[in-house]
Amino acid sequence: MNSRKQFIQNGTFGILSGLMLPTLAFAEISTDFEGLVVNEDEGEAVRMRDGTSIVHIKIAKSQGSDSICFLSESFRPGDFLPVHKHMNEDELIFIHKGSGVFTLGDKEYQVNEGAVIIVPKGKWHGLKNTGGINIEMRMAYTPSGFENFFREVGQPVGQPFVQKTMEERRAIAKKWGMIYKQ
Repeated sequence: MNSRKQFIQNGTFGILSGLMLPTLAFAEISTDFEGLVVNEDEGEAVRMRDGTSIVHIKIAKSQGSDSICFLSESFRPGDFLPVHKHMNEDELIFIHKGSGVFTLGDKEYQVNEGAVIIVPKGKWHGLKNTGGINIEMRMAYTPSGFENFFREVGQPVGQPFVQKTMEERRAIAKKWGMIYKQ
């Protein structure tokens, strides 16, 4: 069983690298960018939706990474990411903890801890937390820059939270090349 699990994990990362690396290979990487190391407790924290969802911006374009940005998000049972699509970025999602129902195109998939999802730009997708614990997920967007959507639509942790209306969120999303389905 352990060797099967290792095979699946290694195979998944091989497939993912095959999907993401061609995109990264053609992205311009600044010669000034020397890489980053970001620990679990580091990164810019932003409160989203009703203030209970937290997004951590771990790697951003503003740090020199033009080809990819990396974020983490935590949201409670019953909360959801509305179905939407990105017009400018491919997205890679890893479900670190929790479970839910992931919409990809016209299909719904049960996702659990360890699930990996690749969403090409222009593809409808969303996620509902149907489990009993917070979903902890990690997301990467290529090219980088979409992390600025979270900065604009959310508010830094530590500041008073003012929830944006769906109309405000739609306008901000459109600015960053994202469209909500409804």
